[in-house]
Parts: sequence; structure tokens; C-alpha cells
Amino acid sequence: MDNPFDYLIRSGACLGLFYAFYWLFLRREAFHLLNRFYLLGAAVLSLALPLIRVTSPFFTTVVPPGSATVPADTALLPPGLSPSPDGPSILLSVYLAGAGIVFLRFLVRLAGLLRIALRCGCERRSGLRIVLCGHRGEPFSFFNFVFLDTSKILERDMDRILAHELAHVRELHSFDIILSECLSIVQWFNPFVWLYKRSLRETHEYLADRAVIAQGCSLAGYQLLLVEQHVGRGVLALASNLRTSQIKRRLIMLSRKESKGWTRWKPLWLLPLALALVLAFAESRTVVQAGPAQETVKAQEGAKAEAAPVDEEMAALKEKWAKLEDLKKQNQATIEELKAKFERATTDEEKLKIKKLLRDEKFKSMEIDSKGRQLSLRKLEIAIARETDPAKKEQLLKKFEQVKSENADFEKKLEVTKQYEEGTKAAEDKKKAEKK
Repeated sequence: MDNPFDYLIRSGACLGLFYAFYWLFLRREAFHLLNRFYLLGAAVLSLALPLIRVTSPFFTTVVPPGSATVPADTALLPPGLSPSPDGPSILLSVYLAGAGIVFLRFLVRLAGLLRIALRCGCERRSGLRIVLCGHRGEPFSFFNFVFLDTSKILERDMDRILAHELAHVRELHSFDIILSECLSIVQWFNPFVWLYKRSLRETHEYLADRAVIAQGCSLAGYQLLLVEQHVGRGVLALASNLRTSQIKRRLIMLSRKESKGWTRWKPLWLLPLALALVLAFAESRTVVQAGPAQETVKAQEGAKAEAAPVDEEMAALKEKWAKLEDLKKQNQATIEELKAKFERATTDEEKLKIKKLLRDEKFKSMEIDSKGRQLSLRKLEIAIARETDPAKKEQLLKKFEQVKSENADFEKKLEVTKQYEEGTKAAEDKKKAEKK
């Protein structure tokens, strides 16, 4: 896409539409894993869809002949003037400054996690790296590191807290958080991106809570633990922690049964939404309106296109005519040879046999002549269709009618001859049968 601001606006619109659908139809449903995949797919698609360039099947832009496309920001300016670059430059500077601040905050949070891990050290427990730090707040995890304040956690609650954090680690929730942070860097100006991040982290907490209950923890005891842990403030919003979402919604979700039936298919609405956005962002098909010169060129091209099959037919007619001429020569040579044999024949039986062969060859000569007349008639038709001079065309039409009439008379004569030949052969066959 040529204009980066168009990309940002379209990407923000995609994210807003996807998140609005989530807020209206999915956030109260208890299929948390599907909701997680929906939110991740929404993030990826909101970044990718504006880059897809397709031609709209519905909209067409007609451009007058001889005109060039003019950028929208220069169309209204007097000739010789160009738009000031100050406006776009200022917007770009503001955008980059905002993105830089969000990115810097992200790096600061990563550095804070690293500083705590290096300062406090870590120990391995239940497949996790436990960082025993003295911060005031709730436990949280980042990838396979879990940060705990042991002074605030009772030993009886340790297993349930570690089970919760282990669920975050095993389900790779930190990758989701990194993706949402990248999205917020690109879309920092979009209010939906901050709501999106909060909903994604809430979904992580719902999944971790379900994982703890699935391991056999008492529902009432775990709900009590959530209430007890809901004090103070988390150190780093970048990490997954027990306080990421409102405690009330988490308690409600814990007591709610998982959604079943047709409601589980709701996240698949992401696909038709994505298709609708691709069509909405599609570029209109540009059609240049034909001018006089273009019309002439089109007419000439059309005439050439029409002439091409006609020329092919004329070539085929010439080839057929040449073959007919060869057949005609062979037929005449055969007739002359049979006449010479007839003169040399000494018996009546031999003369009768030669006479039959002569009769067949003469009938064949008439058939060849008939095909030649048909070819001549077709040549006249093509010549009439291609002739542009009215006077010459009139002469060709008269000749066509004359040849057509002669051909009709010849066809009648050929038909009579054919019937006579068939009658003669029948009589001869009958005489032969009687003699036998």
C-alpha cells in the first residue's frame, strides 16, 4: 500500500470491527480457548488484511480518454504548485513519536523483569523457574519464570498458585502478550487496541482458572484464594498475574458451565467478517473511456478480427479448388483412355463394358463440375461481403444471381442424369438375371 496512513486506518478499522463482534457476541461465552484463538486471529488479520490488494467486483471507475490520474491532494491546486509536505510530515512525526513511546515502555518493562530476575535469583520447582522477589503485589509469570512474594503467600496456597502460573506457562500466554504489545505499538492511537489487550489477558486468566479447577482443586477454596489475592497492585502489566481482570467476572466465569452447541461456532464468524473487509477495501476497477482515436483503432481491430476467419476460408476454398482441378484432369485423362480402348475393342461384350465405365466417368465429371460451381458461388458471397464500393457490389450481386440460377439448372440436370443412370443399371441387372 502506497500510503502508510491508509494502512493504519484500515488496520484500525479491522481491529475495531473484530473487537466489537467479540464484545457483543463472545465475551460472555465460556469457550475460553476458542475466544483466545479468535482474539489472536483478529490481531493477525487486522495487520494482514489491508495489505491484500484485490480488484472490486462491484465498483468501476471510468476515466475520460487522455486524462491521467491525479492525486487527491493536488487535484484542487493551481497549476505549477505542489502540496506542502508539512501536513503529512507532522502526522508521521506524531505517529512515530507515539509508537516510540509505547515501544520504549515495552522495553522498560522487559528490562524490569530481567532486573528482578537477576537481583533475586531463581530456583526450579514443578518445572518452573521461581523468582523469590520482595515486591509488594500478586504472583505473576512471564514465559517460564514465575515471580512470587513468599512473605504474602501461605504455604497451603502455594500449590494452587503455582498450578495457575504453570497453566500460563504451558499454554504459552506470554507469546500472546508479546503479540498484543506489538499490536499496541502499531495501533497505539486506536482505543480498541487497549480494550483488546485487556480482553486477551482476561481470557488467559479464565483459561488458567479452569486449568486449576481441572486438577481437582476445590471451586470454593479457589474462589476464596482469588479474593484473598485481590489486594495491592501487580508490579508489571506485561506479565500474566492473578489480578489482570476484574475479580468479579473471574468468579462468575468459574461458576459458569462451558458453552456448548451452536454457540461454539460463533468464533468462526471471523472468516466472513474478514472476507467482507477484503471486499470493502478492494480497489475499484479502472476503465478508460474510449475516445475517437481509440474507437477507430477498435474498429480496425474488429475488422481485422472479422477478416481473419474470412481469409482462412478463402485459403481453404483455393485449396479445394486446386484439388477439384486435379480430379478434373484425372477424370478427363480416364475418359480419353476409355475412348481409345473402345475404338480398339473387337467384341461387343468388351465394348459394352467400356461403355459402362465411360458413362460412370462422365457422371463423375458432372459431380466435379457441380462442386466447382458451389465453390464459385461461395467465393462470390465472400467477395460481396468484403466489397465496399456500391457499384461493384451491385455487379457482384447480379453475377451471383446469374451463377445461382445456372447452378440450379445444372443441379436439376444432374439429378435427371442420376435417375437415368440408376434406371439403366436396374434394367441391365434385370436382363442379366433373366439370362441366368
